[in-house]
Amino acid sequence: MMDNTQQQQNLDADGNFKAVASASGSVSSVPLVLYNVLWIMGLLLGFPLLLIYAAVSPKLRHSFWQKAGFFDAGLMEQFHVLQSLPHGTVSATTDKVVWIHAVSVGEFNAVKPLIQDLEGACRVIVTTATRTGQDLAKKTFPEHLVFYFPFDFPLVIRRFFQLIKPDAVVLTETELWPNFIHTVTRQHIPLLLINGRISPGSFQGYQKIKPLAASMLKGFTHLYMQSEADRDRVVALGAPGSSVTVAGNIKFDIHPVVDPAQKAMLQRLLNFSAKDTVMTFASTHSGEDQPLVTQYLKLKKDFPELKLILAPRHPERLNEIRSILTAQSVQYSVRSQLTEEEINKEPVVVLDTIGELMAAYSLSHVAVMGGSFIEHGGQNPLEPIAMNVPVIFGPHMFNFPAISKLISDNHAGYQVENVTEICAKVTELLTQPEICSNMADNGQRLLEVNRGTKQVLCQAIHQVIQQQMDEPHAKDQVLQLN
Repeated sequence: MMDNTQQQQNLDADGNFKAVASASGSVSSVPLVLYNVLWIMGLLLGFPLLLIYAAVSPKLRHSFWQKAGFFDAGLMEQFHVLQSLPHGTVSATTDKVVWIHAVSVGEFNAVKPLIQDLEGACRVIVTTATRTGQDLAKKTFPEHLVFYFPFDFPLVIRRFFQLIKPDAVVLTETELWPNFIHTVTRQHIPLLLINGRISPGSFQGYQKIKPLAASMLKGFTHLYMQSEADRDRVVALGAPGSSVTVAGNIKFDIHPVVDPAQKAMLQRLLNFSAKDTVMTFASTHSGEDQPLVTQYLKLKKDFPELKLILAPRHPERLNEIRSILTAQSVQYSVRSQLTEEEINKEPVVVLDTIGELMAAYSLSHVAVMGGSFIEHGGQNPLEPIAMNVPVIFGPHMFNFPAISKLISDNHAGYQVENVTEICAKVTELLTQPEICSNMADNGQRLLEVNRGTKQVLCQAIHQVIQQQMDEPHAKDQVLQLN
């Protein structure tokens, strides 16, 4: 949460919150031309292979044509409904369209409370880049228009904007796409970056293309960064300092509410008894499952009642995980195959469904975060903390540097150097309940102290909507691209 001094820095002379600053224009022509030349060369060289891959890969085939601007009849109908809603037939602000893009599950979970707060104030459409993010967004907001984010190619971007005609666009974290940003700014559409971050590695990469990076960053109406370090990096890359605000990390604003019916159903299907201890390996990636399962088997020798929920980040890895469990002679069930008639009877359950991880946390006594035992950068450790579940994560948390440090410094979780240290930490937690209780209390305090970003961002978006009502742009004109 921002302190009073920082809040004052975000007020204008009249005492109003500075939601936006004027965008400085579209992406510079020379870097953009070079970028598109490379795009076209890559397309010409790789398109035949891409088509073959799309034909044989269900994961890519699921999204490829939509990202390329080819929509099925159902989605086209939703686009037509979006365009046909007449202005003045609804409340003062609900005819405004805000396009929010969240790359995958983690980003979507972060902006979910923001979307909920915006409901009724505008029409929110949501895009993601991954199938898991897409599935979760559709499941969470079935009444919203949800689709894939377009390929960053001029003709594709043009088609998307002709169909959507947004009044404001909101990107999350580190989403810098030259043609997309160029189109938004050319159309004088407010463009916000929220929960923005630039890691040291990304900073070094963007420095190599600094003219292009600078022109993109200048296209944002305002950038709301997670930390002072993120602000310094984005300004060093060319963002105007007056357009950058440190707003904190919206991931601290998590207030998970698990549907009691969903929890009860999962509890029935998993068939874990009250005396069982449940451990969740959450959001695991390829290369982590085998060593993690090995640690579970070691723990089970000392804790025979220990059950395991193994939740891969990408459910399509189910066959890979099946092979790992079979090779280690582990008896397991698969969540998607469980029914009221066929409940689980094994000590391990593979959670291959979307949208049930928080319910799984609610049944757990300890969580181990995946993505942190390989050089992936970790997954969000605040989610189990929000459910009062002690969390353990590995050494590779470079996507969550500030969060992981705060958790360790405030004794709200454990960071281990390697996977073999998990056994000792889990044993400590399971044999000393007071440590679990203190860790849960510390976690709740950590969340409470750092909350407040959602309110800042929601206020900023509401002000953008109000500005669009006061000075509406020519939304219904045909998109013209130079």
